[in-house]
Amino acid sequence: MTATHLDDNERFKRLSTLGRIGWWEADFSTRQFVCSDYVANLFEIEGQILSFADFAQMIREDYRSRITREFLTVEYQDVYEQTFPICISEGVIWIHSRMGYKEDTPDGSVKTFGILQRVDAPDNEEGKQIMHRINDLMYRQNSISQSLFRFLKDEEIDSGIYEILKDILDFFHGGRVYIFEYEDEYLYQNCTYEVVAPGVHPEKEFLQKMALKDLPWWTSQILDKKPILLETLKEIPQSAHGEYEVLAMQNIKSLMVTPLIANDKVWGYLGVDLVDRSKMWTNEDYQWLSSLANIISICIELRKIKDDAIRERSFLSNLFRYMPLGYIRLSVIRDGNNQPYDYRITDANDIFADLSGVPITSFLGMTASSIYSDPTFKVRLLSEILDTGTFKELEESFEITGKHCHVVIYSPEKNEIVALFLDVTDSVQTHQALDRSEKLFKNIFANIPAGVEIYDKEGYLLDLNNKDLEIFGVRDKADVIGVNLFENPNLPSHIIEQIRAKDIVDFRLDYSFDTALDYFKTSKRNVINLYSKLSKIYDSKGCFTGYAMINMDNTERIDALRRINDFENFFLLISEYAKVGYAKLNIVDRKGYAIKQWYKNMGEDESTSLADVVGVYGKMHPEDRKKMLDFYRKARIGEAKYFKGEMRIARPGEKHKWNWVRTNLAVNVYEPEKGQIEMIGVNYDITELKETEAMLIEAKDKAETADRLKSAFLANMSHEIRTPLNAIVGFSSLLGETEEIEERKRYMAIVEENNELLLQLISDILDLAKIEAGTFDFVERELDVNLLCEDIVRVMRMKAKPGVEIIFDRHLPECQILSDRNRLNQVIANFVNNAIKFTSVGSIRVGYDKIDERNLRFYVADTGIGIDAERQAQIFERFVKLNSFVHGTGLGLSISKSIIEQLGGTIGVDSTPGEGSCFWFILPID
Repeated sequence: MTATHLDDNERFKRLSTLGRIGWWEADFSTRQFVCSDYVANLFEIEGQILSFADFAQMIREDYRSRITREFLTVEYQDVYEQTFPICISEGVIWIHSRMGYKEDTPDGSVKTFGILQRVDAPDNEEGKQIMHRINDLMYRQNSISQSLFRFLKDEEIDSGIYEILKDILDFFHGGRVYIFEYEDEYLYQNCTYEVVAPGVHPEKEFLQKMALKDLPWWTSQILDKKPILLETLKEIPQSAHGEYEVLAMQNIKSLMVTPLIANDKVWGYLGVDLVDRSKMWTNEDYQWLSSLANIISICIELRKIKDDAIRERSFLSNLFRYMPLGYIRLSVIRDGNNQPYDYRITDANDIFADLSGVPITSFLGMTASSIYSDPTFKVRLLSEILDTGTFKELEESFEITGKHCHVVIYSPEKNEIVALFLDVTDSVQTHQALDRSEKLFKNIFANIPAGVEIYDKEGYLLDLNNKDLEIFGVRDKADVIGVNLFENPNLPSHIIEQIRAKDIVDFRLDYSFDTALDYFKTSKRNVINLYSKLSKIYDSKGCFTGYAMINMDNTERIDALRRINDFENFFLLISEYAKVGYAKLNIVDRKGYAIKQWYKNMGEDESTSLADVVGVYGKMHPEDRKKMLDFYRKARIGEAKYFKGEMRIARPGEKHKWNWVRTNLAVNVYEPEKGQIEMIGVNYDITELKETEAMLIEAKDKAETADRLKSAFLANMSHEIRTPLNAIVGFSSLLGETEEIEERKRYMAIVEENNELLLQLISDILDLAKIEAGTFDFVERELDVNLLCEDIVRVMRMKAKPGVEIIFDRHLPECQILSDRNRLNQVIANFVNNAIKFTSVGSIRVGYDKIDERNLRFYVADTGIGIDAERQAQIFERFVKLNSFVHGTGLGLSISKSIIEQLGGTIGVDSTPGEGSCFWFILPID
């Protein structure tokens, strides 16, 4: 193709290659670049799309973190220009990138367009240093800009501070960056913020409540507003032993610290520690760190001022809402020429509603044009107040109630009007024959529920009302007439300046009567919370004649608010302890309120919207949810007003487990035509009650079973006791009548056997009585386990049936433990006796082994008839006998279980019907 036939696109491509320049477009919603052909070829990518992450990996590692972070700031900055190296197949090359323009897309994201040019690498050390210095300076400038933006954008001040500290840490490749703050009395310092590099141990928790007297050199430097720059710890003065020990303990090699100053007062310091190297700090390093420190101090102070303003505004709003005056707030509406033409009612208190006779809900949020046929006069009056910045007083009467009010109208801020209504109906009706304005003023002055003081233009007190006398504890006006307003020791100088400069000043003070002792005579000695409003007075010719001050003692109201707050906290505490929740909801607009315990009872997080719980009940059992939703359906159409029920709520963290919650609901207000169906609900967790109920039922069943078994036991005992007694009595008589030796021996053996049986019966009954009385005693002493088992085996072999062998099975060579020998003998012998009863052939093995260092496992295994699985669970219960034709009380295993459990062990049985049983117990030996 000849040059004459080149199109513009081809010319641009050749021009880009010739000038080593191309363009890029960055989309911050997709985090991708669209690149020109030159840039795509330079970066060796297929196509024109390159992700932010892939491009970051191309940047040389020592520049990567800083360049990537600075590029992302173009989302909220309009300038970006950097020179840096990248790595491609031919090696390291340098590029220069600059943003041309930025635009906001309809979806709210940002797109930027810029150019990229390949440039020559710095060809000497000086050039590299200049490039590095320029990039550093741009980084520092960008960091300061980012820090300011964070504070302006982020309501959470801590996150902005931590971001600044991370920037400092990255830039200096430091070990720690931190902020210390001084306590008000300058006795201690605390580490309030800290960020550390990977692998560096945090020290914040150890650097609290550090006494400044232990760090005299360091503290004097900071409080004198001097920085501390240490290339090494050797630069610390020899007298600063405490400082050296604290720093050395943190393995600090080098550090730089700058004071944090606000209102010419040092409130702390900002510092960076290097733990892996020493560094010679430059002036640029300190200036940058100092700039960031100033940003932190300034922004924290601005945020404090903002918070104070918000609290003050809230206080004034509440003051107007609850003070004994009618109050209404208006917002003026302007047209395209900035001229007032209407206003909207934005707030009012209940006293105003009582005065006007109109409910607040019928006019709140409405415009004057929707209420009055012609609001022109009122708009003109409000416009005059806004334009002049003064206030107006006028008389107002309400047709519905017949009330007469004195109205004070003023503008607290741009396009906002406040009107205060004082009910003067009684005064008007009583003194209609007198001059209206004079009488009205005197009545207000005498009866207004606020203290009023009148001063001349020099500030000397001329008059005050009774309420003011009461507030300040003055018995007679003569005691205070003539005091000078500007000499009041409780008035700060800045308020006095405002009084002289402005027409209207309002302020609040903690008024101390002890401070005012030399100012006027008073009977009070406490401190009150005083709200005051002071206005300059002008005569009919506009000449300044004096001051009028209104004082209100808010002490009782503030105390009441504190008591209400204490009650609310107390109620919440009781609610949490008793597991009782409370909620209120308008089911029409789904707006309402619930306390924390209500959410907890419903298995929901307290941050969840109430509307997302009521009517949804995602954690409720489906059957119960159906009943609840059915009630809501009926409540909407007026068919139901109350609901009571026990609901199952999914137990957190346990699948198919339910908590029981008793729920009471009641329709409190039913006005669907007004969009209000208000419902209140109380729920309380009765899970423990339900579980206790279940346990009581189970205990009742067990008690009834035990009672039946005990009755059977008593019936059986009569037989069990009579049988050996009959044998003893009968064969004892026969002994006296027979003379044959062999026959006498048989009779004596029968008598001895029945004696042993009778003694065992009586022993079991006595042991059972001791267990129930809680007097089952144990005597622990050292015993030889092998000797114990050998004695039992030797005795029991004489009782075994023919064909049954009793064996001392596996055991330790030696075993000495501390326990009750008689009780262990009783348990093991009981196991062997039971085995003898039910084993006709085979063996009975007695043995033990060591499970671990703390436990021994004893067992008696037989080859008898065995026990069914369903009866194994009952075998250790009282009065249980598996075979009614075998001698025994049914108490032996129950007593054995009690013995082992009181010795701290566990007992059990393993058995297979027809194959035999193994009774065992595990005994702690520690």
